[in-house]
Amino acid sequence: MPSPKIFLVACEPSGDLHGAHLAKEIRRISPHSDLRGLGGPEMQQAGVGIFCDMTKFSALGFGDVLRLYFHYRKIFYQTLKEIENFKPEVIVLIDSPAFNLRLAKKINRKFPVVYFISPQIWAWGGRRIHTIKKTVSKMLTILPFEKTLYQRAGVLCEFVGHPLLDKIPALTDKSKLRHELGMERNEIAIGILPGSRKAEVQRILPCMLESARLIQKEIPQASFYLGESNNVPAEFYRQILSKTDLKIRLMRGDFHSLLASLDFALISSGTATLEAALCKTPFFLLYKASWSTYILGRMLVRVPYLGMANLLLKKSVVPEFIQFEMRPSKIAERAIDFLKRPSQSQKMKEDFSRLRKLLGEGHASEKAARALLAFTKDAPKQIRELQPAHN
Repeated sequence: MPSPKIFLVACEPSGDLHGAHLAKEIRRISPHSDLRGLGGPEMQQAGVGIFCDMTKFSALGFGDVLRLYFHYRKIFYQTLKEIENFKPEVIVLIDSPAFNLRLAKKINRKFPVVYFISPQIWAWGGRRIHTIKKTVSKMLTILPFEKTLYQRAGVLCEFVGHPLLDKIPALTDKSKLRHELGMERNEIAIGILPGSRKAEVQRILPCMLESARLIQKEIPQASFYLGESNNVPAEFYRQILSKTDLKIRLMRGDFHSLLASLDFALISSGTATLEAALCKTPFFLLYKASWSTYILGRMLVRVPYLGMANLLLKKSVVPEFIQFEMRPSKIAERAIDFLKRPSQSQKMKEDFSRLRKLLGEGHASEKAARALLAFTKDAPKQIRELQPAHN
């Protein structure tokens, strides 16, 4: 197989991680592939030539996007220039639809576009799928129901499975993990996981800490573990923690071992909630955005739940505390009742056990890499077909 030139675009820390796994598989299958793009440290470490670390400036919600607008605009046009100079055989867009769909509109008439990790078209109504049909050559999806939606719309699509299945083993020795992390045998280990972005941590962590303080008053044997993101400076957490007297242990790195060791967790909405569910760790979901983002979301979002576990299982398995419902007293009261009734925890774990079968058979990054490399074989033909539309 000739060595293809592939340009990857990831704007968020999670996209950077998925891009890194994809890049490693591409290199394993096609060692001399020329990989360049926009991403972060994970992709760079995987051998992608990164011209800018976009993950340092990831935004949470509409308000943050406005604040960073001119920075994003500069990077957007710089990305277009890098693509023109590199002249890749295919461009891979990873998640981040606000940036990537706009990019697809600009480049699709010159270069074939493959989209890995679909925008949440099922949540935001049907408008985006029309844009995708016009601008994306092929979708590589990680959720089973997305393929049906795209096929109905006439979009070329392949379901590759969810990458998390390869990162989180089906069976873990919880007692061994707890011992390795220094947890006491009889303690009730509760995780505090406020997200991977500074804006997210700033909005959600104070509520989580106060909820934890109220829980500990009722359940003294509870111990708390704060999962720090590598994308947020340690000092930022210290500033927030200085305002509480809660005793809490800070944990950075080995995120999945921490998740699998916990008895319960409070988790900010995002990928971590699905990771916890695959670890079969009971949790509550918390989310708070800027009011402009929340109001816009209420107007546009078409799904009954925010958490992926609830969406996949098609029922309310995980309690969700969103925006004005995210009150420490309410969260703590519900959590105390949950922790004092083991049957509730067991029922949640049983529901979580169904998720793995819904998300594919594993090896998602390898399947995505093979699908992408197969697609690049037809890249010259794809470009010839696109050229008339550009003239």
